[in-house]
Amino acid sequence: MRHWDSIGLEDFLAAHPKIRIAEINDDRFVLAGEYHLKAELAGSYLIERTYQLRLVCPRDYPKSIPKVFDEGEYFPRHQDYHTYSDGSFCLGSDLKIKSILCNDHSLTTFFEEIVVRFLYAVTHRIEFGCFPYGDLAHGEQGLIDDYGEIFGLKGKLSILRALRALGCRKREANKLACPCGCGFRLGRCEFRFVLNTYRNIERRRWFRQHLTESFTPIVKPKKTKKKLRSAR
Repeated sequence: MRHWDSIGLEDFLAAHPKIRIAEINDDRFVLAGEYHLKAELAGSYLIERTYQLRLVCPRDYPKSIPKVFDEGEYFPRHQDYHTYSDGSFCLGSDLKIKSILCNDHSLTTFFEEIVVRFLYAVTHRIEFGCFPYGDLAHGEQGLIDDYGEIFGLKGKLSILRALRALGCRKREANKLACPCGCGFRLGRCEFRFVLNTYRNIERRRWFRQHLTESFTPIVKPKKTKKKLRSAR
């Protein structure tokens, strides 16, 4: 229990008395119960609903992200609602979640900043036909949107350059073109300080593997040679 106390498990349970421990051991703990949401985003609709949830938290959290499941079968099991066939939620990219948790990885922060935001957004989609924060993309485009937000970049090429730089040692990365598009090398641009904050979140190997497995490379169109017409 000492390890679980370090992430504020007791504080979380005290704040949510209808959520209880269903299982706990050295490898993980499982929480299950009711959560009642009452929230309204400025300019949007009021959401008030009770959910039946199950949360599975691994021992190496926050290195590994907890899984949250819809036990009440309210959310459609479809990618348009960011819910997998087993009822678990797609809460966002690991890098975005870990960037939120880097300063405070308590269970309360994970739940309030990530899970509650998800519940509100997808419930809004179910009840009113749209997401309150704008449409949420899937797959590669979803990652590009997430990384564009946390890095402050636009476009796939800039995102790929940022991930490539994070997969290199600082000395090597500083010689690359800066992802921000300023025209300088990364080492001459203040954007390097933005990227350096993410070096503490994941290892270089993770960024290299993620770049290879999650993104299709950008293929530059082949230049066609113009044929010279013979003068007559």
